Amino acid sequence: MVVYDDLVKPGALNRDLLHTLYEGAYMDCEQDSDGDSVITESGLKCIATLPGHQDAIHLAILFPLKEAVSLKKKLECANQINDRYIITRAAVTKGGALLLCDYYIFLNGGVSRKAIVLGTKKFIEVTRQAAEEYASDIIA
Repeated sequence: MVVYDDLVKPGALNRDLLHTLYEGAYMDCEQDSDGDSVITESGLKCIATLPGHQDAIHLAILFPLKEAVSLKKKLECANQINDRYIITRAAVTKGGALLLCDYYIFLNGGVSRKAIVLGTKKFIEVTRQAAEEYASDIIA
């Protein structure tokens, strides 16, 4: 018999439970002043937030970009990451100061706690790899 007690469903997840999931997986995690979880892994800081509709977990990693690099080169980097990788989406913020990589873990139908943790770890690893491959020369 399959037990579904560990499923996290939309509306049932809050910031404290999310933080507890990451801490329970022995991830280096703290809550910021907004209550969002900040996970440090592979030298990166991943911010896990809950959008207002609470049917997903939003994961984001920000990389500061060198000012001297042209906006065109920064945008080309984001496009290369988007062409090559599925698990991370890249964008350059307004003004070209940051490279934003993000991903959503959708909770519709329920997602296991283990899948949330493993999905977060995978996002961090893939984003690290993408940054090394395409952005190492433009990250400040």
